[in-house]
Amino acid sequence: MRVLIFGSSGSGKTYVSTELRKLGINAVDADSVEGLSSWFDGSGNKMPYKEDADEEFLNNHSFLWDRKFLEEYLKENPNIYLFGASGNIFGMLDLFDKVYFLKVNPGLQKERLVHQSRENPMGNTEYQRENAVRWGRELEKKAKALGIGFIDATLTPEEIFKLIR
Repeated sequence: MRVLIFGSSGSGKTYVSTELRKLGINAVDADSVEGLSSWFDGSGNKMPYKEDADEEFLNNHSFLWDRKFLEEYLKENPNIYLFGASGNIFGMLDLFDKVYFLKVNPGLQKERLVHQSRENPMGNTEYQRENAVRWGRELEKKAKALGIGFIDATLTPEEIFKLIR
């Protein structure tokens, strides 16, 4: 079974996938899959992410998954819980047997984005945090319109696993 759990930056995707892996579950943080995602400019050129990415960068670049790469990856990993998100996530949903949205309220999301344990650079600046909240609202609205099941991001990894297995 191929299961996708997506949500905004700071919703807890990396944390939950890490904790589930500790329990022996094939839970993968999509950001850790080499070759799956990249930042692209408006002309389709791959670009490195700037840790201090400002409004100009974030408004003119997209974080996207490579569909062909993902198709092959899922063939090699037919039983997986993939945690992640991208600007083209809604074009990937058909590759999964189940899809869930990890919902976090904006206050908690901002706390998580600045937490000292966070390794992902998204959220380093106030603009990045506000952008992440805005993007999270857009993801949530689209997920709701598609009838995707929501999971409360304040649940423990074990509670989340009970819901998605």
